[in-house]
Amino acid sequence: MRSGTAGEKIHGSALVLVTALVAVVVAGGAAASSSATFDEIALVAGGVRGLEHGEWGMTATQPPLMMYAYGAAARRVVGQLPPEEGESWGVERGWEYARALFFGTGNDPQELLGAARTVGIVLVGVLVIVAALYAGWVAGPLAAVLAALMVATTPDVLAHGGVAYNDLPLALALLVSVWALDATVRGPSPLRGAGAGILLAVALCVKMSALALLPIAGLLIVAEVLGRPKDRTWWLGLGVTAISGALASWATLMLLYRGDPSLTLFRFSFYNAVLRSGAGHPEAAYLMGNTSLTGWWFFFPVVFFFKTPAALHGLLSLGAVGLASTYRRATPTSHAWRQLLQWRGRGALLGFLVFGGVLVSSKLNTGFRYALPVLPLLAVLGAAGLARIWTGGARGRVLIGALTVLQITTVAVAYPHFLAFTSIWAGDQDRPYPTLLDSSVDWGQGLLDLRRFMSDEGVDRVRLSYFGSAMPEAYGVDYVPLPSFFRLEGGDDAGPPPRFTVISTTTLHGLYLQGRDPLAAYRLREPYRVLGHTLFVYDEGEQAAGAEGP
Repeated sequence: MRSGTAGEKIHGSALVLVTALVAVVVAGGAAASSSATFDEIALVAGGVRGLEHGEWGMTATQPPLMMYAYGAAARRVVGQLPPEEGESWGVERGWEYARALFFGTGNDPQELLGAARTVGIVLVGVLVIVAALYAGWVAGPLAAVLAALMVATTPDVLAHGGVAYNDLPLALALLVSVWALDATVRGPSPLRGAGAGILLAVALCVKMSALALLPIAGLLIVAEVLGRPKDRTWWLGLGVTAISGALASWATLMLLYRGDPSLTLFRFSFYNAVLRSGAGHPEAAYLMGNTSLTGWWFFFPVVFFFKTPAALHGLLSLGAVGLASTYRRATPTSHAWRQLLQWRGRGALLGFLVFGGVLVSSKLNTGFRYALPVLPLLAVLGAAGLARIWTGGARGRVLIGALTVLQITTVAVAYPHFLAFTSIWAGDQDRPYPTLLDSSVDWGQGLLDLRRFMSDEGVDRVRLSYFGSAMPEAYGVDYVPLPSFFRLEGGDDAGPPPRFTVISTTTLHGLYLQGRDPLAAYRLREPYRVLGHTLFVYDEGEQAAGAEGP
């Protein structure tokens, strides 16, 4: 860490490690309470099949690194794989294979997911530690502790750490890469260039959104140039560093793409990612009761306030005040600009601005998870400013302490339903017309809550409309199927009708039901209960009694 006494560094490091450990435990507990979410089964299944049979075409649209990691973890507990003989599994049958592996071959879906999710849960702790180290490099031991606390108490970080997908790993890879690129630009050398190149390639093999690192690297070079325009030695070193970085990136990509020097699948993933972000989603995006086929430029800025705690907004605002005060006191103005250009936090700032610009320009407005990489960058920046506020007097320390306690309390109250978390700005999560839908709140994670509800109420079967890729029967849920994202294969209507109708909040609003809104009438009714903020339960017995009158 950059500054502080030896004692401060030791105490700060201990606090960071404890914070990271607690975050891992909390994320693990939340993951154990969640059924399979929408996209993760495809990534895990693709990794398991690729490692077992050497066949990777089924998930060619996704970079391979997290498939390797999750597949290796899940492979240890797989009892039976779907048959290969007589089948032609490919991209078009990826979901079919994934559902067969998890729900159709006798495997325990929670055991399989639990093994795969272990990887992401561990990465939560790594992300907390890396954010702390970065903030400590920028502004000292106190900033390190504050950054760790902010990352560890952000509900979506905890939520997506417990999901075997690539959103949280991308946040970690982007954070490490930004820091490495900044350090390399400041002191170029072939070794640093190779290290930064490897990290860049690793990030690209996690998720194609890491392409934002290329303009970030360019802007870091510009900032350094403005600080030393006539340093010929630096320019020469930068040239050699860039060459070593490019070669290291290519070699790493080739290795992770299984020895293909032309990087055919990498280029395919690249074009797929660019086309998807530019074209939007094939179905409507949703925000505050409105839908759009092309999304909104303001989607992610607005959703940020709905998906992160109000206490975090206070901490980040206070941190911005602390950073601004640093440069207001710098005289003359040219000196303030030079300070900013050479400031150790410039990488985090540029990373936030560039990735934020990518989000604003994207038409893929289906979930806050795409914005996850900006959260640790903001934590580093906010912590640097808060450290200055902290040293400015008792009032600042009391305010920071109060906001931190409020942040921790918010997370404790939200546990274990972090995926469905929304802040006080979003209002009541369980009202009929929610602020957000899709993966921002409802990603198919509620089947364990539904099974528990059915047991508590003593009911054997429900009518079900479900937004998710899991098969409810694999979780012990017997049902009569209603319109859903994937066609449900439940029982028929023979026998007495179920007392309860259960509807995912996304399908309740007709999203992804091919232009239809078959469940609209339920939005006019008062739910009997809302499970995990995502499954609306309606009592058909009460409805029938109300219709008959006294």
